[in-house]
Amino acid sequence: MTGSHLIEFQGLLYSGSVTQNLLWKDSNVFLMDNHRAALWCWQQCFDLYVEDHCILHIDRHTDALGAWLEKHVSEMPDLRGLSIHDYLSAKIFLTTETELFRWDNYLSIHIEKFRDQLKGLISADHGDGDAPQFEGANRPRPDALSENLLHWLKTGGKSWIVNVDLDYFFTSITTKNEEEEWIPLFSNEYIDIVFSQIRKGIEDGHIKVVTVCLTPSHFTPGWEACLKLSQRIFGILGVKHPSL
Repeated sequence: MTGSHLIEFQGLLYSGSVTQNLLWKDSNVFLMDNHRAALWCWQQCFDLYVEDHCILHIDRHTDALGAWLEKHVSEMPDLRGLSIHDYLSAKIFLTTETELFRWDNYLSIHIEKFRDQLKGLISADHGDGDAPQFEGANRPRPDALSENLLHWLKTGGKSWIVNVDLDYFFTSITTKNEEEEWIPLFSNEYIDIVFSQIRKGIEDGHIKVVTVCLTPSHFTPGWEACLKLSQRIFGILGVKHPSL
């Protein structure tokens, strides 16, 4: 199977809270520049409305904004049969009209909407953002993630969504010129260990879908570094990476 663009690629442009420049799929692995598309991608691989599942969220941020959550959930469209274009263009009126799904709230919307089907949540994050409102959520340290990931997948007992933002793998420093610079936080060996376990989880049938977000405009060094890292990850997972 060869991969395909699910929206027309817009170029290596700015990715804000709602701008979607890239959405690519090969098999059950998706690549995007804005994380807000992730919830739609999950529904394409199985029915969130009826199937029990767990989530492994690897991200600098929790993506679990609680503000206006009840209103977002009550007004969200049915994801079954919804096109990606209708998903991305869904609006909600708060103090002004804005996109319903954003990079900071798609996961909290999922948790609230599919709480009965969600049987476990592991959020490997750096503590940025609202705490996910899910009883028993596990928020492991990076060393625990690399050591225990495959064990968690095997013993979870349910189908897994693996949701990754590459900003998890970078950190900022202040240069001698008092400028902020983003550099790798983990070694290539660490990344190889984590994603080799994810590949094993896919091969063993524990993982239903993997979503990978570049976040090239914030909290990372930019498009070039993020694409290089995503190419490494896709190589480990054994899926086709887009040529951009």
